[in-house]
Amino acid sequence: MQSRSARGLVAAALCVVMAGCTYSLKESHLLRPMPAPAPDLAVLAATHAGYTAAESRIDTPDDVSIYRVDLKRADARATVLYFGGNGFRTGLHARRIFDAYAGLPVDLVLVDHRGYGASTGAPTIEGLRADALQVYDRVRAETVGRPLIVHGQSLGSFFAGHVADARQLDGLVLESSMTTAEDWARAMRARAGFWTRLAVRRFDIAPALQKTGNLAVARRLDEPVLYLVGELDVTTAPEFSQALFDATPLPATDKQLAIVPGRGHNDATLSPEFGVVFTTLLDRASAD
Repeated sequence: MQSRSARGLVAAALCVVMAGCTYSLKESHLLRPMPAPAPDLAVLAATHAGYTAAESRIDTPDDVSIYRVDLKRADARATVLYFGGNGFRTGLHARRIFDAYAGLPVDLVLVDHRGYGASTGAPTIEGLRADALQVYDRVRAETVGRPLIVHGQSLGSFFAGHVADARQLDGLVLESSMTTAEDWARAMRARAGFWTRLAVRRFDIAPALQKTGNLAVARRLDEPVLYLVGELDVTTAPEFSQALFDATPLPATDKQLAIVPGRGHNDATLSPEFGVVFTTLLDRASAD
């Protein structure tokens, strides 16, 4: 026989289920300051022969200092500007991006989001969107006459997509991306336990997050694009990259979808398949 307190808890749970809970998705759920030391450039350059490494900063109108690392090689045919996911910091993760592109003839530009790594400031969606445009414009001015490809992973794919929506790119890589914040919230609910799925019926998406996601961007793309995702990605499942690919109104020669077998959310680029599909994108960008 249930105690009075147990019966009270059950009754309260039933009330929650019957009423339906609202889950609030806030900026702070995705963005929080994660400072970290800058990478050791000598170590970075020494890991792969033929590269030089340099660091610099880009100052924003609101007094934020964006940390930047350039990795260059003599045989580069293009430059890749990389925006990492939530938690990406050059001091901790530049080597992984370096490894992903090591066999490809491109220069790399990596940045720490504001509030992350060696950059200053506090991260906000609007701030990171503005930073992405400013960084792109700076790099574009430095690479006149050479293709510039923008690569965004996970959260960084939203800022790469924002740049593609506002500028004409030579090529775009959207890795582990998402259609909309609402779709992502529903996917997270579907992965939750039974009682959570039963209780959470509505979502309150913060206005800033309603601007994230790449579905609307995909419908307007006018540059060659590669959608890349790991087959085992449970954070941004392959179905979302498939939806972005299907929504992209480009000819077959200008869009690719690569679902990489055996890879998850953060390691799709560390595969032979990435080198193949990126080379196709690079050839297309170079042809233009």
